[in-house]
Amino acid sequence: MKKKEKTLIMFIGKTHCGKTTCAKELEKKVKGFVALEADPIAIFMKKEFPILRQNDDKKIYSGADNKNSLKFRTFLLFLDFALFLGKPILLSNANLYSNGRKTIIKLCKKYNYKVVGVYFDFPEEILFERAKSSERNKDVLRVVKDFKDLITIQRDRLEIPKRSEFNEFFVVKSLLEVQKLQKLLVKKLK
Repeated sequence: MKKKEKTLIMFIGKTHCGKTTCAKELEKKVKGFVALEADPIAIFMKKEFPILRQNDDKKIYSGADNKNSLKFRTFLLFLDFALFLGKPILLSNANLYSNGRKTIIKLCKKYNYKVVGVYFDFPEEILFERAKSSERNKDVLRVVKDFKDLITIQRDRLEIPKRSEFNEFFVVKSLLEVQKLQKLLVKKLK
């Protein structure tokens, strides 16, 4: 009998594109996979470590947007343990930066995981509309006042993923495509 391939599914996209909602739907349909998200880490860090240091007028937050941030290093610690367990994994955080994705993929290779990328490429108008009616916890916000501002900032920060980064890669541009993709992902996570 062929050994099942270990799989990590990485969602990529701006805030309010449906990454967490899709992950929650998959959790209802598939048992036994690990779902990781950075928002709970961000909330904890905002409360416990709000500012790492301050230089002149610039505040350096613990959730800074680079691979050396405390938030990212904490996330990698959880991910490393989940990979060690050998279960299927779903990452539903934004994964906007190519360096962060490369770090995660390198760690996955250490554990012989196949990495499936899913890029949620929704028009910003849809994201702004979803952000208006959002009940999402604003405690995850560090340097902006609302999710609309975050979407605007992410426009400049997003490094669009390339098919070559992943073993498999999908782009979804509508809710209908998300529903179709969910069926495929259920098979990969089982």
